[in-house]
Amino acid sequence: EYYTKAAELGDAEAQCNLAILYQYGTGVEKDEGKQINYLEEASIGGHPIARYRLGLTEGNNGSAERALTHFFIAAKLGENDSIKVLMEAFRNGLVSK
Repeated sequence: EYYTKAAELGDAEAQCNLAILYQYGTGVEKDEGKQINYLEEASIGGHPIARYRLGLTEGNNGSAERALTHFFIAAKLGENDSIKVLMEAFRNGLVSK
């Protein structure tokens, strides 16, 4: 309830946390649409982990190009897991410098 109120007020951390709750159905009904919505909102708010998780979601949904875009943005924000994903993609020839 508090996450929802904070998310409605634009708190990116709350939006990211809500996305995770909706992804796994923890305390709420599992809902991929709400998960993606909250990840997008948190990403717009500059939350690096949300941006990374949005990349994972896009990749899992078959949109590699969109996923890489999110990983690049998250990496620029200093999100370490995104950097690792991009390094692996570079090694596999999926991205260039």
